[in-house]
Amino acid sequence: MHRRQCLAACPCTVAHLATLWCAARGVLLCRVQATDAANPALDGRTDGRTACAAGCGGRAVPRNFRLLEELEKGEKGIGDGTISYGLADGDDMLMSRWNGTIIGPGHTAHENRIYSLRIVCGDEYPDKPPAISFISKINLPCVNQQNGKVEKLPCLDAWKRNYSLETILSELRKEMAAPANKKLSQPAEGTTFPQ
Repeated sequence: MHRRQCLAACPCTVAHLATLWCAARGVLLCRVQATDAANPALDGRTDGRTACAAGCGGRAVPRNFRLLEELEKGEKGIGDGTISYGLADGDDMLMSRWNGTIIGPGHTAHENRIYSLRIVCGDEYPDKPPAISFISKINLPCVNQQNGKVEKLPCLDAWKRNYSLETILSELRKEMAAPANKKLSQPAEGTTFPQ
């Protein structure tokens, strides 16, 4: 029954489906080869994202599919491991609440510090940026020092649909290493912003 509900949620109008993941169980539900007689260019493709994007007449990937892609990427690990993210609650079927982690860059006041963040992807994500706040106290110009909310980050100010949670966390880490910020005095390690 659960599989049928997920399949019914696919917005595709052609006879192929994107790779579907069950958010609650984190298991692959199906992968169907694209076979669309009206669009021979799709025939035989197994990359659901590519086929779906091509077969849906340019429609954007729906919010939940996008978040499932991000969840999969976050679970596999990102780059050198200095940033990571994942769902705050595995039972969050809307995939709204996320946790992020940034390991401070070397040769800065942030070196060897681990920063925890809270990320909320609203109903309009990825068309609108998520709300992001530091849990761990940090002194950066882009962070509100009263509540930890990230307020003035270039990628948030000029948000594009193709940006991701990884984009935001990477940009925050770059801000930590920026010449103007890397020597800023920092709050005591282990302190947190008020919840």
